[in-house]
Amino acid sequence: MARRVFVATVVMLAAAGAASAQSETADGVAALLHGDNQRAVEILKPLAEDLRSRDAVAQFFMAGLYESGKGVPADPLRACALYLRATSNSENPFGQEATKLFGASTSHDLEFDRECQTLANVGFDSGFEPITFDLGPGHFVEWKLSAAAVTYDGHTARREMPFYDAAGARFFPLRYTRLETGPTRTLPRHFVEAFVWQPSLQATSWSLRWRIFEIVRDEIIGIEVSDGLTTVAGNTAPSPESFDPREYAVLRVNDDGDAEWAVLKGPRQITRRIETDAERLETRETAAARDAELKTVDWKAQRDVSRPPTMNYTGTEGCGDIEIYGWSPDRAEAMVVGIAGPSLNLSSQPATFDLSRESSNISVKVHVYDRAQQRFEFCTDVGRVFGPGSIEPQIWHAVAGIITIEPSPPRVHTQRRVTITLSNVVLRNSMGMTVRISRPVKLTAIVGAVFG
Repeated sequence: MARRVFVATVVMLAAAGAASAQSETADGVAALLHGDNQRAVEILKPLAEDLRSRDAVAQFFMAGLYESGKGVPADPLRACALYLRATSNSENPFGQEATKLFGASTSHDLEFDRECQTLANVGFDSGFEPITFDLGPGHFVEWKLSAAAVTYDGHTARREMPFYDAAGARFFPLRYTRLETGPTRTLPRHFVEAFVWQPSLQATSWSLRWRIFEIVRDEIIGIEVSDGLTTVAGNTAPSPESFDPREYAVLRVNDDGDAEWAVLKGPRQITRRIETDAERLETRETAAARDAELKTVDWKAQRDVSRPPTMNYTGTEGCGDIEIYGWSPDRAEAMVVGIAGPSLNLSSQPATFDLSRESSNISVKVHVYDRAQQRFEFCTDVGRVFGPGSIEPQIWHAVAGIITIEPSPPRVHTQRRVTITLSNVVLRNSMGMTVRISRPVKLTAIVGAVFG
């Protein structure tokens, strides 16, 4: 149906359109009217597919040639993308007709429509090639410009790829990288890498970007990496044959058996460990437990700020070198532990200290509030905001007791897990009152994160 509409539109609009079109475009339309489809393609294709072009006439007629398969192999997707590009010039009669034909050309399915829109936005010279990677028995991923679909154990999950919706991008062929990880190097992890040249606004220079995705079962997980590996000048991007991005960045397994990404050269050389699936699951479970806890908090209840601490904590967070804080189930009490790790020469082995002797390098404080706290003033540069009627918390300092510090090896980036165990702690407040907590109190959290 769309093809018949296109042919009829050619007859109705060609005479008027050719007269008003740019001379090159008019020559292409004239060749088309004379049945010289090959000549029409030679003229119209570069005019229509230039990403900067607003030549609705060339876009309209080239879309029709792709749709009918005349002068070029039939390509419904390119036809759809060119009709869509032509619709942006709504004042042109061909742009108006393209709107009608675009509607007809998108009567396929949602996936086709998204591919069409992505192709129109990215352009026709991106070099992107759809590909399918086999990850194992019954496990594979099919990658297209707008989305990727993973099949695992008989189930297929699709994820859109908005990272590629970048005008003028030039792609290297996608890479599948399998890493054998773990202490015995027997735990396979599957990654897909995309190296992409991104043009400047005037397309006079190109920035090399790197995208990493890990495939875990039927999930596609984006890995945050350093952007802008290098920049080169020129009106065109270096070709995959003349430029090897592996000289700039690589995925690999480190000496501990962990997957990591590394930028090898360029303005910022950096190496980062990639967290495991188990670590991601732990993060999600922690967040879910925290959300459930917040629903049980009585935010309106007012409490006696001079009450003694309970030292009972159900949630923790960490940041900085080593700063960990935990909060009570009612969120009206928090303990914060600050440790000067470098001064104490901490390694990955447990270390025990007497709090009465290490007051300059280790700080343990308990904050007792009159109301439940939506957020705490630790690990942030925002500071505490007091609600209406709230008063300053009562602060208790640890003046005696034993603290054991157990840091793990680095986890992701500069992060690592640290477990703090306190025993026989003596707390004192500003009025000289003391409390002894004989039972052990344990906090564990990931530290090394930046303040927010």
